Amino acid sequence: MKKFARIISLICAVLLLVPAFASCANTQGGEETTANNAQTQATPNDTVVVDPNADKYDKDGFWKDDLADEIDYKGEVVSILYWSDVERPEYEILEEETGTDMVKDAIYNRNLAVEDRMGVTLEWTGVEGDNGQRANFANYVTNCYSGGTFYDIISTYSRTSAMLCVNGHLQDLNTIEDSYLNFEQPWWPKCMVDTCSIDDSLFFISGDISTNILHFMYAIYYNMDLLKNLNLEDPVALVDNKTWTVDKLIELSSGLYVDADQSGDKSEGDQYGFSSSYFHLDAFYSGSGLRLVDDDPEGILKISDDFYSQKAIDLADKLGAWFKQGDCYVSRRGDSFDEDIPFQEGKCVFIQNRVYMADAQYAGGTGPLRDVDWEFGILPTPLYTSEQEEYITLLGNPISLWSVMNGAKDPKMSTAVIECFASEAYRKTSPALFENNMKYRYTPDSAGKGDSARMFDIIRENINFDLGRLFSNSLSYMSEMPSDAAANGSSWATIMKQQKVALTRAMNSLNKSLEKIVD
Repeated sequence: MKKFARIISLICAVLLLVPAFASCANTQGGEETTANNAQTQATPNDTVVVDPNADKYDKDGFWKDDLADEIDYKGEVVSILYWSDVERPEYEILEEETGTDMVKDAIYNRNLAVEDRMGVTLEWTGVEGDNGQRANFANYVTNCYSGGTFYDIISTYSRTSAMLCVNGHLQDLNTIEDSYLNFEQPWWPKCMVDTCSIDDSLFFISGDISTNILHFMYAIYYNMDLLKNLNLEDPVALVDNKTWTVDKLIELSSGLYVDADQSGDKSEGDQYGFSSSYFHLDAFYSGSGLRLVDDDPEGILKISDDFYSQKAIDLADKLGAWFKQGDCYVSRRGDSFDEDIPFQEGKCVFIQNRVYMADAQYAGGTGPLRDVDWEFGILPTPLYTSEQEEYITLLGNPISLWSVMNGAKDPKMSTAVIECFASEAYRKTSPALFENNMKYRYTPDSAGKGDSARMFDIIRENINFDLGRLFSNSLSYMSEMPSDAAANGSSWATIMKQQKVALTRAMNSLNKSLEKIVD
């Protein structure tokens, strides 16, 4: 059924090609695309062409939503349960918290706009639910459900949402009659429905609605000054011509290690070609176009063939051999220094991290990149080979997924509020965070600022979801297995054979749980 639905969606997408292209081009409402939203455009021969989609943009150049102006829930209370230990602000912002931070101001204004447009009163309840508190959040929801307390909307840490799904506490969004959710809109990632669906069911969604999506995109930062001093190739040009590959990153970062203190051991003051943390390395697996979990034509889900493929073996072996070189520093638990420190001190050419590394709020290492006195740039995760069609951006686990709780008093109203949240976030929080706060404000490359903005666009446009990451609690954290093998220099071919029986058993168990909740 899901494959048939995707064929229908593809046909619809072709029919809507022109407006869809426009909406994708303006996913963040940035200044590069606003000109394309003009009602008329001049051609070289001065012929004026009327944009057939001109009426689909608002006065600020953003794609309009299709929520009717007459929607009014007459002050109805909409209860929202969220994870209170969210890593970056996303939910309730009090008026007294505004005035000093543009992102908090944008979140506050987004919330006001939702209340005003929908005619609702938002009621926020926060419960700890991050990676270490997933069981706490899941138990809270179970107790609420058993006691007859139902929230209209639940938004929490990605892996916690998957646990709630397994426990049967989330509604299938595809079964809500007259839903207001429109996944063709630019505030929903283009891959979301395809990669988050379980058979024909969809229990959690995300996109611009989550500020943490933009914070937790994986990327590669590079030191422009060090790159030039070492006479290395321009990586932006490599990205543009599709030769920015894993092999090219290895090539550019090799032979660069300098034992600055002559200690004979790696230290934070040494020079490196590349640095990362062991738990960031998953980005290479996803960035190479490899999946963890796929649809099962004979069931619901299955471990992807990619997981056991020769390509996965070759990637892990290639990374493992690279990390063994002195040119790389991959930090692990208990290491004496953080992987960020050499880069922040201007002694490392490339570093793999989430894009929040350039954010003023970043607390890792010795300080945020906005304090450095040298110029840096940003790149997408490299392709596996130049034959790969597009760059793929992995999302860190601390993103938020949004759902409707089973038992919500008016599921249709919940979808209207969620769609409004996403639409208003696209207009308010994403521009504040992405355009002003991250893409320009903290990218101090005066000569190449446009390049960094373009690289951010590539990263943002190609974000990726994988149910294997979301259902980690049920699947023995399989997403981390290839990365651990690479970080430890172990053979993935050997390890995956050892894990295959246990993972098959875990997937069978997960499918039995999912069979009870999917249509």
